[in-house]
Amino acid sequence: MAKGSARARVAAVVRRLAPGGSAAEQAEAAHALARLCSDKSRNKEYVRGCGGVAALVGLLAPGGPPAVQHRAAAALASLCVDDRASEDSVRECGGVAALVGLLAPGGPPAVQAQAAAVLQSLCKGDPQVFQACIGDCGGVPALVSLLAPGGPPAVQQRAAAALARLCFTNARNQDSMRACGGIAALVALLAPGGSAAVQTQAAGALGNLCVGSVETANADSQDSVRECGGAAALVALL
Repeated sequence: MAKGSARARVAAVVRRLAPGGSAAEQAEAAHALARLCSDKSRNKEYVRGCGGVAALVGLLAPGGPPAVQHRAAAALASLCVDDRASEDSVRECGGVAALVGLLAPGGPPAVQAQAAAVLQSLCKGDPQVFQACIGDCGGVPALVSLLAPGGPPAVQQRAAAALARLCFTNARNQDSMRACGGIAALVALLAPGGSAAVQTQAAGALGNLCVGSVETANADSQDSVRECGGAAALVALL
């Protein structure tokens, strides 16, 4: 497809995200953008250039249709894969705070899981920047709240995976995890009979909590894991 026609196609899809459109049309347009950006960096550039990131972030607003929120978050995930410029654009448009807002208790599990997955992904490209940004937006306690007993395993798995990224060598987020009961919540997920996928992510998050830096351990987190019964629970998984 010629460069001009590709740009025009992306712009036409972005226009369908505009406020006032039907939820079905917005969800379909967000899904189309996710497909367009799945493996084409040039399309990602076009999305940014025609205001697509801000439009997608706008669809994450509280109270919006869950199907639209889910598709918009998925499109942002596709946009940001291996694309630092898109990650920065999401942050500058308020996307991190909007994604954290989707983690609120009582929200649709599919939306919560997708939002957690995007937050995890954002921490891959520029960890220090996004660890700090997500932490500032209250992301740690919001994700910990999704670990509650009886919650959907898919949500617990995504939340634990995101927390593992947020806390790796980040003392501030590690402190926040201890303060909001995150260690006890992760240890509880290791109980016998639980989902193996959830337990894998919970164990990984506990491990990252104990890494103070690339070369040192976080003694406070190690003590907290032991006091919460984490060492015994981890051994029992072997």
